[in-house]
Amino acid sequence: MFKHSYTLNLGRITTILVAALLVVSCSTARKATQTQAQAQTQAVAVQQGSSSSTAYMSEEDLPDASVFLPSPSKPGDPLFEGDLAYYAWGKSVRGTERGTLAHDDASSSLSYVAKRLEPAIGFLISSETTPNLYRLLSKSYTTTNNANKKAKDYYNRKRPYVEFDEPTGVPEGERGSRNSASYPSGHATRGWTIALVLSELLPECSDQILKVGYEYGESRVIVGYHYQSDVDAARIASSAAFAVLHSNPEFLQDLQLAKDELRSLGYLK
Repeated sequence: MFKHSYTLNLGRITTILVAALLVVSCSTARKATQTQAQAQTQAVAVQQGSSSSTAYMSEEDLPDASVFLPSPSKPGDPLFEGDLAYYAWGKSVRGTERGTLAHDDASSSLSYVAKRLEPAIGFLISSETTPNLYRLLSKSYTTTNNANKKAKDYYNRKRPYVEFDEPTGVPEGERGSRNSASYPSGHATRGWTIALVLSELLPECSDQILKVGYEYGESRVIVGYHYQSDVDAARIASSAAFAVLHSNPEFLQDLQLAKDELRSLGYLK
């Protein structure tokens, strides 16, 4: 949809993929050491159907991003120069079509993200037409968003618009976000998680799905609510938590229900 005016840092993407692979192996070890009582509880939940909780796993059961993520960049660090460059680029495109999209991407509702993804997958995800898929996505991004909470609290990084005392591309949200931490980005975590889930379900559409997921996180840099390193860290945290999610019986059950639903509707062969 939009062409970037900068070169994509392949090192960042490699880091994200390596982190996800590492956590897959770690999640296997974690699953092996799970207590018998926990396993029985999960088995009962699967037999009775999806629970009413909003997440598949608690913050304590997910990888701790404050442990495996590096400290956010600071003035004087080479990486901070990159953050400043992306911040300046973001401000430069706020008056463009890409800037308008970035403003709209401030919405964190699943219904909004579903509309963003409709051109990529060819149908609209909703609680009415695809209830199983909608539930899977909602609980998945709530779960992975839990994975970065400790890092947010631990590093407590100021948002760039607060640090520089400058206006943003989403002025109506500035007051409510002023005191919340910037690193990692919650928006980017949610968007990337949704992209990962849908790419697993609809691999033939994965290129365009991941493009939307990438843009959704990038929008936070454009509007000045996050540094680029906040968004990069969010994608790593999201990938790590998503890998561990595959050890959860309830998630796997819902994943299969979503597949069956898509197949029954003709969206999946």
